[in-house]
Amino acid sequence: MSLELTLTNLQNVAPGNVATLKCPVGPGAHTYDQIQLELSGGLTPADIEYVRGKANGRIFLDESSGTDINKRDDYRGIFTEASYVTLDFTEPKARNGAAEQLVAAVPGSLLQDLAFEIKIAAGANAAGKVLAKAIYRPPTDNPYIRKMLNTTQAFAAAGTDASPNIVYLPTGVQGGKVKRIWIKESVDQNISGVSIRIANNVIYEATRAQIKNQQKRNGLVPQANWCVLDFVQDGNLAGLLDTSKAPQTEVRLATGAAGSFTLYYELIDPIGRL
Repeated sequence: MSLELTLTNLQNVAPGNVATLKCPVGPGAHTYDQIQLELSGGLTPADIEYVRGKANGRIFLDESSGTDINKRDDYRGIFTEASYVTLDFTEPKARNGAAEQLVAAVPGSLLQDLAFEIKIAAGANAAGKVLAKAIYRPPTDNPYIRKMLNTTQAFAAAGTDASPNIVYLPTGVQGGKVKRIWIKESVDQNISGVSIRIANNVIYEATRAQIKNQQKRNGLVPQANWCVLDFVQDGNLAGLLDTSKAPQTEVRLATGAAGSFTLYYELIDPIGRL
């Protein structure tokens, strides 16, 4: 059973500021399944420009806007509401039980510090308020944590199957067990196809239409301006793409035109590799 608790150490909430939320940690501290931000006073998800999570001083969550965070839940078929932004570290539709659903929740008992930075737009309503709540469980010794890291890359020309636009995934100690690669396009539907190569061996190849078809078959909801490479779309975490032991790993994009792309790597990684 999940419990709920208001987190009172939220400071500096005002237009143009970076608000800081500090969460209880240390022996006996909670396991955080979700951090829920309740917005009021005219504040909207679009007024949240980014959310950055730090564990023991190291960034493990480098999220974009509140709108994008809600788009992730929309894609997963999880209910969203305009007055809430939820940082969800669980995989509620995983097939094989609680262990897979909760494996990447944040183990506060294993941390010395846990903080979230919330950038509020300068044009946000001055009367805006944020109430932070933790959806949590008792302490756990589970050593894994959900990470969300990103990179942006621009290409000056279209990519073809023969001459694709290539993005290199982090590997080795920078890699991890990847659940999804979220690709945000500057132009919707620019990506027409994707392949992934490890050491020049093709391990994934699909057109945009095929990607969307499989996602819909698994109850997911593709979103405009997002191409999601979802290795756990059927709810089975055995499909994770493990780049921690992989050599050079390439994401090859066939695109209709030049454009910029922001790639968000959602992965499960041992907390000791923060």
